[in-house]
Amino acid sequence: MRGIVLMCLLEAVFGQDRFSWNGPVVTQPTADPNLNKMCSNDQAACGCCLMQKQMERMELFFNMTTKEMSQQLMNSKMTLNNIKNNRSAFSVALNNEKLLTCFGPVAEDRNILYKHIFLNLGDSYNAQTGIFTAPNSGVYSLAATVYSLSPVDLPQATCAQLQVNGVAVAPLVEKNGLDSEDSSTVVIARHLKAGDQVSVSLLKGCNVCDDASHYNTFTGFLLYAA
Repeated sequence: MRGIVLMCLLEAVFGQDRFSWNGPVVTQPTADPNLNKMCSNDQAACGCCLMQKQMERMELFFNMTTKEMSQQLMNSKMTLNNIKNNRSAFSVALNNEKLLTCFGPVAEDRNILYKHIFLNLGDSYNAQTGIFTAPNSGVYSLAATVYSLSPVDLPQATCAQLQVNGVAVAPLVEKNGLDSEDSSTVVIARHLKAGDQVSVSLLKGCNVCDDASHYNTFTGFLLYAA
């Protein structure tokens, strides 16, 4: 009896081609038309066949589980690739000069051109135009700091604005008039659509000054895609 059961187990495990070099092969167990006849004639053979049938069910479950896990792994890889491709961040300063250098005053409103680049992940900031173009729709963190200095030690006012698609969304203004230098900072979270353009505009009659200390900065990064 034990010998018959052992032979059936060996046949169930090694006698059927259920796997290939490309991975497990999903198979459907087929009903044995002689099973009832065998069970009625030989109880030992019946037990062997029932055990073999159970092993076929386990094999089918194993192959289905493996396929599902492979699909979940593929989905996870796709999600990670999407996150990697959607990364976007930039951080720039007006310049990196040894001596304090000023931009302006300007005769009309004009984008500030930040030439010194700390980070430009995704290459979405253009140093020639001073514009950051959102590569993906989502919520972004945007920040800007402006600093100005009067070259003749006269009362000075800082005046600029953070803008999206040419429309002001946050002012950068300091007009206390008590000294020759002023600064202003703004930090906002804003939903941007893919293709929206963000910049800092220097207002008419104002200037900004900077050196290697990086008083004037412009920064943004994607918080999450939406």
